Amino acid sequence: MRILLGLAAIMAIGCGGPSQPAEPKPDSLLATSRITVSGQTKVDPPNFEQRTSLRMIRNGDDVRVGDSVEAALRVYREEKNSYIVNEMPAGWKDAAYTCTGWDNGTIGFAAVSYDEKLVLGLYHEDRADENRLQDILRDYQNAITLDNTKITGSRVRYWFWEQSPHRLMICATQIPQEGLSITIALGDSRIMEMMRMSPIMADRDRIAAEKLFQDGVKARQRG
Repeated sequence: MRILLGLAAIMAIGCGGPSQPAEPKPDSLLATSRITVSGQTKVDPPNFEQRTSLRMIRNGDDVRVGDSVEAALRVYREEKNSYIVNEMPAGWKDAAYTCTGWDNGTIGFAAVSYDEKLVLGLYHEDRADENRLQDILRDYQNAITLDNTKITGSRVRYWFWEQSPHRLMICATQIPQEGLSITIALGDSRIMEMMRMSPIMADRDRIAAEKLFQDGVKARQRG
């Protein structure tokens, strides 16, 4: 089966396999660890002198590209019963980039960094509901006055904010019997492109997710 960015909800986007076994996940989520990128041997680092208004928000604090990993982990403080996240996606070749983070099976955060500075931050929250999603969107829309691009399907929804050279993405995926899986990612646009976090790829995944859902409905009807 094709690995869908939307159905996997990017959960750590392969930035991490757990250092100890996690709770069993549906096949579509377990597939995340098999997501690969077309990594280059050398990836030029972001220009950390360029700051934008895009940021990740948590409990009244924020994280921006170029912040230290230490600062990012203060905002996204490790939750109880978490395991360590420290692996870059399969296919990534430039050893100058590292991944640091945590995951407790329901909530997780990963920071991809270069020289201890944040290149890409990714947060996921599972088993959420629509009220939680709307609270998150309200926080971001109040904090970031830029227009966003919305990509909407019945199973997966995306919101993108762009302010060169950075990109912010929120993704909400409906997981059967589990509610919403919400992912928030912020990073250098080039790195996010390499990890398939773009409006073009989001729209392709929306279409594929709809087809998967309809195929499942037809299979149940035939059964």
